[in-house]
Amino acid sequence: MSLSSILLTIQTQMNRYYYPIAIVFGLLGCLLNILLFSRKQFRNVSCCIYFLTASVAMIVSLLFGLLPNIYSGYYVNLMTTVYSICKIRFYITQSSTMTYRWFLTIACIDRYAQSSVNVRLRAFAKSHIAYRIVICVTIIWIILPIHNLIYRITSGGQCTWLSVTSALYNSFFTIILGNLTPPLIMIICAILIGHNLAFKRERRRKNNQSQIEDESVRILQVRDYQAIAMLFIQVIVYITSTLPWIVFTVYSAFTLNVDNKSNDRLAIEGFLGYISEMILNIFPMLSFYLYTLTSKMFRQQFIKTIYLILTFKNRCWSHPQRIEPINQ
Repeated sequence: MSLSSILLTIQTQMNRYYYPIAIVFGLLGCLLNILLFSRKQFRNVSCCIYFLTASVAMIVSLLFGLLPNIYSGYYVNLMTTVYSICKIRFYITQSSTMTYRWFLTIACIDRYAQSSVNVRLRAFAKSHIAYRIVICVTIIWIILPIHNLIYRITSGGQCTWLSVTSALYNSFFTIILGNLTPPLIMIICAILIGHNLAFKRERRRKNNQSQIEDESVRILQVRDYQAIAMLFIQVIVYITSTLPWIVFTVYSAFTLNVDNKSNDRLAIEGFLGYISEMILNIFPMLSFYLYTLTSKMFRQQFIKTIYLILTFKNRCWSHPQRIEPINQ
């Protein structure tokens, strides 16, 4: 059996068995995020608004990113055979991926504003501003990836680019706006947030007068540490999951017009692109589970939400005439 046949068989088996599990795992996490962040007490918290809308964008990204792979595990690969699906799939995937990345990035800026002692900066972390930013970011990322609809083509059994120029443009576009700028902003915000929280802890310590205040200071410190831990783990997973895709995107752009590629080389390049895209989807799949593992407060709120839903359901079965809506 040739190398190309072996790699194709591996991809087919992963499409059939790995991706169905991955999409269920990822969609479940995103839906749980939406369930939690859409509660009444979070709808007016600016940071939670960004997490909520990012979760919606993640669902779109997972559906259009993974479902075509699952389909190709049993039938013909529509992305490499149908011209319109090649364009639409990559356009929607890039649009939704960029959208959730920038929502998370702005959420980090929002956290920095919330932690600041500057009144003007804290004014940025308001729900009405968050809703406006969500609308603006969504419109921007509907428009900017439109080059996928213009320059994507199917050629040689691949969904590729019309020219080297368009491939290089997409590479720099993706790397600068999607793979470098967001994590850079996140890291800067994490450092600034850490500085702000340290300053606040020192000020609380100086103003501390009683044992009760000591306990309140300890609780605030724990909350601050959890916020920083969530942010740093988010940045680490983000960078780790996007790095292989950056390398492959640059490589494929510079080698697009290389002639006389052997069948084995084409197979290896296709397989590496497949693996890098698979790793890229790890971040939206794990978002809920990262929050749950790193934040005790997040876990407590999630458990409370599930408890309220279950008790409300039991009340529906036991006393259907006396049901009041859950205002949480």
